[in-house]
Amino acid sequence: MNRTNLGRDGKRREAGMRAVGTVVIAFSCSAACAQVMAIPADERLVSPGGETKAAQQWLAELAKDRQEVAAHPDSPQSYLTLGKALRGVGDRDEALHALDSALHLQPDLSGALLEKGSILADDSQWSSATELFRDAVKVTPRSAEAHLWLGDMLLRGGDFAAAGEEFSTAVRLDGNNSGAFQGLGLVWLQQGDFDKAAKAFRQALAIRPDYLDAQEGLAHDLMAAHQWQQAAETLRVVLAARPNSVADTMALGTAMERMGDQEDAKAEFARAKELSNQELTGMRTKGDNNWGLELKNQGRIADAAAAFRRALTEDPNFCEAHDNLGSVLWLGSDAAAAKAEFQAAVLCNPQLASARNNLGMALLYDGHDIESAIVQFRAAVAGRPGFAVAHVNLGKALAAKGAFAEAEREFRNALAIDPQIAAAHVGLGLVLATEKSRVTEEARAEMKEGLRLDPSLLGIIPRSYQTQLR
Repeated sequence: MNRTNLGRDGKRREAGMRAVGTVVIAFSCSAACAQVMAIPADERLVSPGGETKAAQQWLAELAKDRQEVAAHPDSPQSYLTLGKALRGVGDRDEALHALDSALHLQPDLSGALLEKGSILADDSQWSSATELFRDAVKVTPRSAEAHLWLGDMLLRGGDFAAAGEEFSTAVRLDGNNSGAFQGLGLVWLQQGDFDKAAKAFRQALAIRPDYLDAQEGLAHDLMAAHQWQQAAETLRVVLAARPNSVADTMALGTAMERMGDQEDAKAEFARAKELSNQELTGMRTKGDNNWGLELKNQGRIADAAAAFRRALTEDPNFCEAHDNLGSVLWLGSDAAAAKAEFQAAVLCNPQLASARNNLGMALLYDGHDIESAIVQFRAAVAGRPGFAVAHVNLGKALAAKGAFAEAEREFRNALAIDPQIAAAHVGLGLVLATEKSRVTEEARAEMKEGLRLDPSLLGIIPRSYQTQLR
C-alpha cells in the first residue's frame, strides 16, 4: 500500500495501516451532577430522517457510486452520495475526501456541510464542525437537524445562551425532535432553571421513552433540585443500562445518603470508588498504548513493544494493546510471538477487525494456512466492511486458493472503497488474466495502474505478463 491512513481508537477505528513487504499489517448544582450537565451524549444526535442502511448495503452500492462520480465529475451531489457511502462502511478519510470534492464544486451544499461537520464532531474537532454547521444553518434555516448540530457544538463550547436558541429553533421546526428537547434540558440545567430542565427532559422522554440520555439528565436535574427519591428511582433506571457510570453511581449514593439510607449509600460510594479506580487504570493503560503507537511511528520498535507490554501489565485484557504489540513484534521478525499476540487480541475481542486481519496475515505468510487465514479475513470485513486492506488480503488468500471469482469480487470491493490501493489493482489484474488465461485489456489496465501507484509491485507480476504491459 502506498500511503498510511490514520483512524481513531476505541469505538471508532483501529489505529492505522502499515505495509511490510507484500504483507500488510493493520494497526489499528452538586458535584455529583456536574459531569452530566456540560456535555450531551452522542446518542442525542441521531438525525430524525437519517439513512439507516447497514454497512454491507453501503458497500454493495459503492462501486455504483464510484461509477457515478466518474461519469459526472462535476456533480456535487454524486460526491455527496459517495461520501455518505464511504462513511457508511467506516472509511472516514475517503469520506472526507469525497465531501471536500462536493463542497469544492458547491460550497453551499447543505447535505455535504452537515455530513462533513458530523464527521469532524465525531472526531471532537468542535471548532471546525461549528463553522460548518453555521454555514448549513445559513443555507437551510428551516433544517431542524442543522440547528440541532449547531446547538450541540455551542453547548460543548460553553455558549449556553446561543445553544439554547438553536435548540429552541429546532423544537419550533420539529416539535417531535427529542434531541432538541434533551439539549434544552441540558442548557436549563446548566443555567439552574431546574423546573424548565425537568419539563424538557420529560418531553424528550414522552417522544422517546427509551432515551437514556434524557433519563440521566432528568436524574441529575432532580438531584440538583433535592428531589432525592425521584432522582434515585431515575438513576436506577439509568444504571441498569449503564452500570459502570461513576457519576451516576456517585449521584445515587448521594441521593441514598440524603434520604437517610446510610448503608446503601456507603455501598454505592464504594462502588463509585471502584469504578473510578478502574477508569484511572484504563487511562494509564491507554496512555501507554498511545505512547507505544507514537514510538512505533518513529520507528522505535523495541521501545514501542515495551510500552505495549506496560499497558498489558496494567490490563492483560486490553485487546488493542495485544494487537499493537503483535504488530511491532511482526515488524521485528518475531512471527511466532506476533501470532500469539494477535490470537490473544481476537480471543478477548472477536470484533476487533485489525486483529482479525493481522492474525490472517500471520497465518497466511508465516504458517501458509490459507483456509484459516480466509476465516480471519472474512471476519475482519464482516466486522468492518470499509476495511479496504482486509478486502485486499482476503482477495490474495482466495486467489492463492484458486477461488478467482471470489478474489475478483474482494479486489473490486477494496477499489470501490479506495481506488488508490496499488496492490488491489495489481491483484485484480492478475486474477482477471488468470481467469481468462490471457492478459485482457482490463487486466492490463489494472496492472499498469497498480504499477503507476507503486512500481515496487512489478516483482509479483509474472514475467510472461510483464512483457504484455508495455
